[in-house]
Amino acid sequence: MTDAQQSGREVLPPLSIVIPTYKEERRLPQTLQEILGYLDQRFSAYEILVVDDDSPDRTQAAALALDGGRGVIRVLTQPGRLGKGAAVRRGCLEARYDRVLFMDADHATPIEEVELMLAQLPEGGVTVGVRTYQENEPKWRRIVGLCAQLLAHLVVFQKPVIDSQCGFKLFTALAVQRVFPYCRVNGGMIDVELFFLFHKFSVPCRYQPVHWDNKDGSKVSVIRSVIFDTLDMFKIRGRDLVGLYGRPLNEKQQPWSRTRTVA
Repeated sequence: MTDAQQSGREVLPPLSIVIPTYKEERRLPQTLQEILGYLDQRFSAYEILVVDDDSPDRTQAAALALDGGRGVIRVLTQPGRLGKGAAVRRGCLEARYDRVLFMDADHATPIEEVELMLAQLPEGGVTVGVRTYQENEPKWRRIVGLCAQLLAHLVVFQKPVIDSQCGFKLFTALAVQRVFPYCRVNGGMIDVELFFLFHKFSVPCRYQPVHWDNKDGSKVSVIRSVIFDTLDMFKIRGRDLVGLYGRPLNEKQQPWSRTRTVA
């Protein structure tokens, strides 16, 4: 009998959690410690897929150390630094269960809020977090985020989007297979591309307010983001205009298929 069954509370259905990482040796162990106990208590089964972007530190070893031989943590190592988008795509496509949560390595949104997401999850669709209750967000980051959101609406989105960049999104397996094979963005604009594809393929999408605590240790470069994220938005629009989003990528076409390492 699992901890979830012994607790006497409602046992939630199996869950896959995807965490993209790059140089997260310091923050990831705390995140895993915080979420493992909760998952044991609430879910009948679960897996955590840590998709590491070929970190030069001990991120991968730190993740496996927290598994303790249980087999609930899988580490997928990218063959070089491919970007957050490629990591999220790979993790979601390789998830085993019918509910797939993507979350950030800093645990900015408490894992317990996945229960609110599950309650809102539409059949064959996705529930996305909206950072309604924010703490410790620098003013400059808020300004940059609002500008990026405005540009995404002007260039990419076909419908209004409340919050595209929240790193807390829950998918059904059907939504994963409907959307992720068509993704091309390897960087941080994967979230914008996902909303574009939700709209294009009429994937049901619901919003759920969540708490968000901005944590120290972000690897995001503001200057780099302004340049490359803007470029990626125009690439999304360009790909659509030439019909690329009508053709999914097969496994051999994915950037991580050059080399596959599974710990």
